[in-house]
Amino acid sequence: MNYRIAYERAVNVTASGLAMVVQRLPLIKNLTPIFGATGGSNFAAPLTATFVGTHALSGQSIMLQQTNTSEPTDVVEVEVGEAFQWEFKSTRHNILSFEILNDKGTEQLPPGVVAIGPQSGIGTIGGIPEEAGTFTLTITGYRGQNQSSSQTTPFDLTLIVEDPVGSPFKIFMSDYFAAEELADPAITGPTADPDLDGIDNAMEFVLDLNPSAPNSMPGTIGVDSNDPQMLRYEIPLNGLATESTVGFEESTSLEGEWKPALGEFVERTDKMIVLTVPLAGKKFYRLKTIVEE
Repeated sequence: MNYRIAYERAVNVTASGLAMVVQRLPLIKNLTPIFGATGGSNFAAPLTATFVGTHALSGQSIMLQQTNTSEPTDVVEVEVGEAFQWEFKSTRHNILSFEILNDKGTEQLPPGVVAIGPQSGIGTIGGIPEEAGTFTLTITGYRGQNQSSSQTTPFDLTLIVEDPVGSPFKIFMSDYFAAEELADPAITGPTADPDLDGIDNAMEFVLDLNPSAPNSMPGTIGVDSNDPQMLRYEIPLNGLATESTVGFEESTSLEGEWKPALGEFVERTDKMIVLTVPLAGKKFYRLKTIVEE
């Protein structure tokens, strides 16, 4: 009886020692150690260690982590038209390729978002989102090229893209300028004229012109077809400019005092503003606008 107890303890100690060795060799597969026993008999103890997202049998995971910030996060919040970059790498081993699946299980990133790398073991997800919404991206890194060999534990990145919060003027400008330019009033402020066409940004917004490229003043002017004694000037308007103050002013000279044109001569709709004035006499007219930033 004492001999049998001693034998069982010896086998347990030996098996435990080999298990510890295997924990240090996570890439060994189908290792089958043979234990010698007293009396010349053989005892087979099959043991398997496989690298599938873990560093060893101890359960230490090979994971992805963010690298371009001191406070890593798995949630990124940006606005439509705002540039961002989220970098990541794996712990313990470099990744040579990675896979990104959306919440539908396909490799399709949100419009305007791209994946780059990995370069020196670091992958990047970023760009300028073009569509609002909440997107869940599952990232898996691989130690081999073309998503082969051992892999990391999958990592879920949540990308929240919101519509720009602000006035219709700011939303309009975000279609033409990057986030850095939107933060500079010398470029995208209402009175700025970045395309140097003589039409400031406020007027470009009201007239639905491109503030980043030269334009000419739109509209048609001529004798009113309904009254040959009247001059008619029609100017199309941006439908988003409903919160803007748009109107015509008049003066007897270009250097004189400007005052609002008589209401009976001005017609305003969501899509157009029309000035109809007598041809007789001499007056100057101009279009004036004030927008909310």
